[in-house]
Amino acid sequence: MKGGYQLVNLVSVIVIVIFGNLLAQRYVVTADLTEAGIYSLSPATEKLVSELDDTVTVKVVFSREIPYPYSVRTRYALDMLNDYRMLSRGKIRLDVISSEDAAELERAARIYGIPPVRVNVMENDQIRIKRVYMGVAFVHGDRIENIPVISDVSQLEYQISSILKGLLRERKKTVAFSGGGGGDEKSYSRLKELLGDGYEVKTVELRDDELADADLLLIAGPGEKLGDDEVRAVDQFILRGGKVLFLLDRVSADLQYGFGRAVETGLEDLLSSYGIELKPVLVYDLSAGMVNVKERRGGFVFTAVAPYPFFPRITGLSRESMVTRNIEAVTLGFASPIGIENREGIETTVLARTSDRSGVLNAPFYVAVDRRFKEKDFSGPPRPVAVVVSGKFRSLFSDKGKDEDGDLVKEGESRLIVIADSDFASDDFIGLTENAQFVLNAVDWLSEDDTLISIRAKRIESRPVRDLSPALQKAVRYSSVAVPPLLAVLTGLGIWVYRKGRRVRL
Repeated sequence: MKGGYQLVNLVSVIVIVIFGNLLAQRYVVTADLTEAGIYSLSPATEKLVSELDDTVTVKVVFSREIPYPYSVRTRYALDMLNDYRMLSRGKIRLDVISSEDAAELERAARIYGIPPVRVNVMENDQIRIKRVYMGVAFVHGDRIENIPVISDVSQLEYQISSILKGLLRERKKTVAFSGGGGGDEKSYSRLKELLGDGYEVKTVELRDDELADADLLLIAGPGEKLGDDEVRAVDQFILRGGKVLFLLDRVSADLQYGFGRAVETGLEDLLSSYGIELKPVLVYDLSAGMVNVKERRGGFVFTAVAPYPFFPRITGLSRESMVTRNIEAVTLGFASPIGIENREGIETTVLARTSDRSGVLNAPFYVAVDRRFKEKDFSGPPRPVAVVVSGKFRSLFSDKGKDEDGDLVKEGESRLIVIADSDFASDDFIGLTENAQFVLNAVDWLSEDDTLISIRAKRIESRPVRDLSPALQKAVRYSSVAVPPLLAVLTGLGIWVYRKGRRVRL
């Protein structure tokens, strides 16, 4: 009889475990104790998903055996997609394609535009290259958008939410991109790729017909001085309500050769009419980005890392603006200060400024890595390097008699952002600190899409431990080892004493 009770208890435990797991899969309760909520979906995403009015199918194309550390990313991605599915109440359908049949997996990957990725894997004490799939596709009707490779999980929620928003929008907003050309060799392919997640990006020439259907214009470091017709097209785009993000250089400098020269963009008069002056000088800052420096010692050449003041690391960011509120730092390259003058009907707000340990370099522009500064050179004051300009603008051409077609718009309301540097958004810089977040936030804010900004802003804060004395370091080290087991022992003793006292009373 006793054996029968034990068997019933064993079966009951097994049934409870099975049903407990089934309930846990259906009704998930989690607690994210991080300050920024980095392990849970943001309120903006919850609102977006709850408002879905049509079904989206998510095809998860993962190889079955993905080696570490890539398996951690795919597990994280799958957990996040499950959170999206549960929030959507049936509007998001999850289809995980992880077949053991390699041919079937490759066929699904081709259909949904997921490329294979080569990763290193350790097998039998040897490093081998393995082809795996780590992509996700989103299908709505006849439209397919994908994340080809799960690489940066810190931006995963933003990527997924922007794709969902784009799929269910009648059309993506269009960003007209104008930059480079001439002798300018800066590339912005990475920036265009990032913008392509949420916008239709097209490279344009600055003409009225090419800007007619654009929602936003991004001008990044013109390689040559713009002509009057091009400036007029920008002027009219703004007055018709178009938003513009200006990334402009007044000094073109080369780190390798150590010299720079002043340049003109052709937009100086236009911006001056708005009360904005980009000065043809360079800012430098004691808070700076790092560069590689080669040193020769005893016949050998060593590479060291050193701060470079002409790559200012900007931490003086506005905490009032949605664009910069949650950004810790931005690293610029050969930036210029911005002068501001009041204009009637126009409001100007500083987004970013140098530190109070900065300075300005006038021509000639000697910017070699080994340039030496004195303490007094970093006496400040802080200078603006990025501003927001909004209000009612007047045409630069209304008083110049250039209205051949008779359709010149003379006044209009709009808003724009001027950043006195284009290098920070180029392929060489956009991966530094939070440069990508800065420029993407600027585009989202100009296009009036604050939702995506709040999603992207989630990040892990850097909170280094303050310097401790050697004695205190030892105390912390030993107490972290000794205190936990001691607490466990004391807890056990407390429970034993309590039970012993209870037995005596009974």
